Amino acid sequence: MMLDHYAGVWRALGRSRFAIVLTERFHVDESGSRKEGVTAFLEHVYREGYEILGFRDVLRRGIAFPHVVTNHVISGSTAARKPVTPEDQAKKRRNRRLAAVGRPFQWDFDVDVDTYLPLQIGSTQIRYMYGADLSDAWSLQAWNEIYDIFLCHGVNDERIVSQRFAGKTFIMGYPRYDDYFRRDLDTSAVRQEFGLGQNRKTLLWMPTLGGTGSSIPLFAESLAGLRSDFNVLVRPHPLSFIQEPQFIGQLERLGFAIDRKATRNMNELFKAADLVLADYGGTPFSAVFLGKPLVFLDVPGGDALPMNAGSTVLELKRRLPAIAPGEVGGLASMLRTESFWADNRKRVDESFDAYFGGTRGGGAARVADYFERIDDVTSPQRREART
Repeated sequence: MMLDHYAGVWRALGRSRFAIVLTERFHVDESGSRKEGVTAFLEHVYREGYEILGFRDVLRRGIAFPHVVTNHVISGSTAARKPVTPEDQAKKRRNRRLAAVGRPFQWDFDVDVDTYLPLQIGSTQIRYMYGADLSDAWSLQAWNEIYDIFLCHGVNDERIVSQRFAGKTFIMGYPRYDDYFRRDLDTSAVRQEFGLGQNRKTLLWMPTLGGTGSSIPLFAESLAGLRSDFNVLVRPHPLSFIQEPQFIGQLERLGFAIDRKATRNMNELFKAADLVLADYGGTPFSAVFLGKPLVFLDVPGGDALPMNAGSTVLELKRRLPAIAPGEVGGLASMLRTESFWADNRKRVDESFDAYFGGTRGGGAARVADYFERIDDVTSPQRREART
């Protein structure tokens, strides 16, 4: 849920500085079912007093935002903008006047789903990077060419993005994890919810969504055996409960403590954990950013899957321990030695320097400050090219 990524920045900006624009697909999935977490999201934004607009209403009213922030491709994947005629512009101005006095729109305007939708409602396009795990399979595809600015997590994704795309870059850190570094962050509720004993180390297992790339089928049985000596908490990808029910069923049959809350404050889970177990996706980078000890679960054949093509997580995997399905017993032995923890923390810190650099925490304030100065750093030439 993107609330976890954006909430801190929204709070730092203040409610008068932005509007949240929702597409029709935000509420329901392809089958027409209401998406999990939508209710919690709406409750949060209404409680905070944020302005929410529907994409079609923005289009009908002819609202043009100076800056549009998105994190992934929305609808089409080309940089083409749906042409707007002078007649359309006049009609949209009329619609805006009608809306201002509470009357219905006089004209409707279709959404051109063959183009990237944010191009239809704003000028400067800003990509808020979704995670530090970059890959040719998704995050580095050609649709990134529409962006004027990339808000990057660290020195590594900034370097890669700069090499491939013309947009400016800014290193923001990881705003979603700002709360982790608060001294008053309380994990007592999480510990009580999942029965995490204080006298045992807690292993947070975060398998990715991805069918044959998931560590659940191959590791669940052996990791269940660690519960005699460790707290083991499983946080599946929220979509796994919908797309991979057979994996969830396996975890349930083995009696794992499972986090099912899509809108969970992930800072609390990471803070309660002593070690993160991960396979692919953004989780390994999150652990590194937080300075959390990390072990990879090596899924046979997983590195060669199309979804991992050119992924930076494969580079990170070479820096830290990776265990095969039959080596979980050896992991238990390693976790009982002080040398393992000292060496792992050293590797994590070295990886932080390589992929992130700078300091941990303070990302939301950093982004809010950047947005205060954004017109000074945006290229006039690229802005004019969007008009």
